[in-house]
Amino acid sequence: MPVLKRSTSPLLRRGLPAFLVLLAFSAPVAIAASGPGGAEVPGQPLVSSIACPLQPVGSCSAGQLMTVRGSNLQSAQQLTFVGSSPSRDNVVVKLSARAAQPTAITVTVPSRAKSGAIRISGTIGSAVTAPQPVKIVAGLPATDDASGSKKLIAGGKRAAHFSYRVSSAVAVGARVEAVSGKTGKIVRSWPLVKSGDGAVAWNGFVGEEPAASGTYVLRLNELGSASAKAKAGSDTQFEMLEGFFPIRGAHTLAASEMQRFGGSRDHQGTDHFAKCGTPLAAWTSGVVQFNDFQGAAGNYVVVQRADGQSYAYMHMLERSPVKVGSKVFAGQRLGRVSDSGSASGCHLHIELWTAPGWYKGGRPYDSLPLMQRLDKLN
Repeated sequence: MPVLKRSTSPLLRRGLPAFLVLLAFSAPVAIAASGPGGAEVPGQPLVSSIACPLQPVGSCSAGQLMTVRGSNLQSAQQLTFVGSSPSRDNVVVKLSARAAQPTAITVTVPSRAKSGAIRISGTIGSAVTAPQPVKIVAGLPATDDASGSKKLIAGGKRAAHFSYRVSSAVAVGARVEAVSGKTGKIVRSWPLVKSGDGAVAWNGFVGEEPAASGTYVLRLNELGSASAKAKAGSDTQFEMLEGFFPIRGAHTLAASEMQRFGGSRDHQGTDHFAKCGTPLAAWTSGVVQFNDFQGAAGNYVVVQRADGQSYAYMHMLERSPVKVGSKVFAGQRLGRVSDSGSASGCHLHIELWTAPGWYKGGRPYDSLPLMQRLDKLN
């Protein structure tokens, strides 16, 4: 990825004296220079809202990216989580020029932050306290965009379950089998190891790869002397999909040469347009490698699959709620469609990379066939 460069304050770029920059936090009203070409100094900072992705307004959890919206915020030097006991609970976060913009401040919620007031301050002058406190909640319940589907998704939150009861000695080789309804082939098996009750849960993976989409059957293969039977409530036949289509709303898949892989601009992904704010879900399971902002990619997230391959979503509305190093399941909400970074129109830019992964020795390949396949299945 290109090296990120922090820009200087808009005020400093205009060449204003340092004392005027500092006054931006203490002046109750805007101060304007008279005459042609005069520069206006922002007035007192104002806070209108505090929000974290996928949380109720005013609620955040540790590790999430919190956005404080308002006006005249570009000269902020630090943000303080006051907590319930100011003398002991204060947690101060120093703000970079990139973090403090005129209408928004973005900061990662520290692990030690407590519920309470949010205070914003500059170098001198009185601090500004947000009109509403922030509530620090434990963890973040993952949103499962596949929860309403009647089909199972490989790597999703729901698995196929098969329960059985063995009433006699288990024969060598006796097992539960996952069989493809299309080919009749056994794609996965689990040995029976003892008599009594047992159960199998299949997440749709065969080794490190998702099984091909289709109908499957879980069955007992007794192989001789084992006397076993399936118990009531088992998923004996079901449809399993290889993955989940990520754009959860009306969309247009890569309609032009500019939006497709390769081409004259050596495009490393494919672009799929949807309404701004449309939810984006993980197409398959994996571990979060990156969750950041970059000038060209905007808000982006990269997930590494079990087989070492990676996929990336770019230009999202805000930073993803998932943490680097955390596991995600197929169908888990990763963000929302937008045009952050260098983008024209709200869309998902998705990249697929071979092992060992995104900018770690892998190489990008065309994601359009996968997107078209998943679009028809989901």
